[in-house]
Amino acid sequence: MSSSTNLTELEGATLALIGRETALTAYEIKEWYRRSPSSYWSGSAGAVYPLMKRLEAAGLVSSADRSTSKRPRRVYRLTQDGQSAMQVWLLDAARASDAGLDPLRTRLAFIAQMPVGEARGFLQQVLAEYDTVTAPSDAPGTIALVESWVDMRRAWIQSWLDRLD
Repeated sequence: MSSSTNLTELEGATLALIGRETALTAYEIKEWYRRSPSSYWSGSAGAVYPLMKRLEAAGLVSSADRSTSKRPRRVYRLTQDGQSAMQVWLLDAARASDAGLDPLRTRLAFIAQMPVGEARGFLQQVLAEYDTVTAPSDAPGTIALVESWVDMRRAWIQSWLDRLD
């Protein structure tokens, strides 16, 4: 488990998600990641359920049994340490500005290796893909964030298209 000042992106995002929603089950967290427009996030049960156990063992979340049927239902909430760790992660400007994983940026670094027509077609396909991007939830700020991200990406792709002319 990472220290509270060095959370992984998945750990930090999960704490922030729980903090925003107040309380969530591992299933709800898994579904949020599954619906994310980013393939970077793993919404698999094999990622989320062990993650929740690690966060609880580290004292960053607590859980309570809220089962109403035979199916178990554990609800997770942030602890004080979890709230503090989430704030440190959320406000870490150095990590937030890190180049990190970005499949498009990786491809653009090599786009000059393609014939101009193919590169242009690729960039136009990427622009078309942005028409299908939707926010994973209607939580406050999420829709505006996704719309802003798509607008910035569209402008970025257009600047690459302009360079090909």
